[in-house]
Amino acid sequence: MEFTNEQKLIITLLTDIHAKLEIEDSLDPMLVQRMVSEGQGWALEWKYPGMFEESGETPTAVVFVCEVLEMWSVLEGSFEALDDNQRQALSEAAGVFGRNVRFPGFDGNNEGEYLSIAHILVEDLERWSEFQGRIDNAHMPTIDGYERMLPVFDAIRDRKLDDGNFNGLDVEELAQILNERTHPENR
Repeated sequence: MEFTNEQKLIITLLTDIHAKLEIEDSLDPMLVQRMVSEGQGWALEWKYPGMFEESGETPTAVVFVCEVLEMWSVLEGSFEALDDNQRQALSEAAGVFGRNVRFPGFDGNNEGEYLSIAHILVEDLERWSEFQGRIDNAHMPTIDGYERMLPVFDAIRDRKLDDGNFNGLDVEELAQILNERTHPENR
């Protein structure tokens, strides 16, 4: 959902009035104002379903961030379920990426749009609550690595779903996915 400059001005004025009058209802005026001013209209459709006509298309960057958050949710959950011996095996199989499996975020300098979307999804829309308070600036590019990781993750998840037993990833599967963070030229 896109807004014209005139619509942005009107929405800003109305949300300021709404906030000043301390009207308590189902709308968060400052969230509305922020999403409109930042050009993140999709978030309003997600936060307030049924209020807007569906635009039909979720922005590509939003879909990508959702896929990344879902993947990291499974990676972290699977890592937490490992015992000490399995964690040692993962560390040996995936090197530095297997030592502490934790979502690193997106690069704030070069991937700011993705970082902003992740923050909106987790903090404002309260999705992937396990990441609340830790959507961080990775201080290094991450998207290329995530783009390599996702197809491996999807293939493993789809195979396990087809078998009817997707209840996490084992050490070998975690290592396969995590090793994709390393650029092929550096392996």
